[in-house]
Amino acid sequence: MTAADEKNEKSEMTMTAPVAPAGGTQSLAGAETYDSYANSQMGRLTRIVAVHAGVSQPSTSQMLAERLAEGARRALEADSRLTNVEIIGLRPLAGDIARAGVGGPLSDELQRVVDALSAADGVVLVSPVFQASYSGLFKSAMDVLPKGTLNGAPVLLGATAGTARHSLVAETALRPLAVYMKALPTTTAVFAASEDFGAAWKTDLADPSKPSTDLPEVSLGERIAQAGRELAAFIERFPRSAPVDPLADFTPMSALLGGASS
Repeated sequence: MTAADEKNEKSEMTMTAPVAPAGGTQSLAGAETYDSYANSQMGRLTRIVAVHAGVSQPSTSQMLAERLAEGARRALEADSRLTNVEIIGLRPLAGDIARAGVGGPLSDELQRVVDALSAADGVVLVSPVFQASYSGLFKSAMDVLPKGTLNGAPVLLGATAGTARHSLVAETALRPLAVYMKALPTTTAVFAASEDFGAAWKTDLADPSKPSTDLPEVSLGERIAQAGRELAAFIERFPRSAPVDPLADFTPMSALLGGASS
């Protein structure tokens, strides 16, 4: 074996899978080349499933889940990605969740939730804060999900409470749970206190376009938009489904001509 052959063999043994282009998907990792057309997901409807554990009517958790999903949908459609959003409330499933939690079978309704989460391209999880953590209903629902339901799923986390004193619950409780379930939580999690909904944010009287120095916080709408953009970016970078093959239903001309002649 020559020195050149030995060098080539060594380089082949240490070769790593190519990295997807910046901003693209990673579904073809391991292939020798990336084809921007074949690696496109433009032709497939993106599915976002938002699950919330709100129990009141009206529910701030439901409102936050809907707005987070809508923020992600807008970000995706701004990038020409058609998106379907499904909102799932856990309150009507409380009995099914309790029975499944003590060893009972998954009901048909609960199985549909599992199927929706398993097939989702992106997931939004929102829980109200009870006793300085996520609610029992939310945790019970996560407990009965079959192993692997959220594997590799881009997840946007949200929490609601009556006061801003609970604003770290999304980081101290929800994020560790999502990571344990092998989901991919976005960097930004959104907490919303009751005062955030419909709040009249003060502005500088001299220049209304400038935010008041008395309220340096970013408004809920801006935080939702930022989180939605992050979830959209995660969905594009870490797809759970294979990209659409634009030539999957292609019929060769020879077959078309052969059919016509016969």
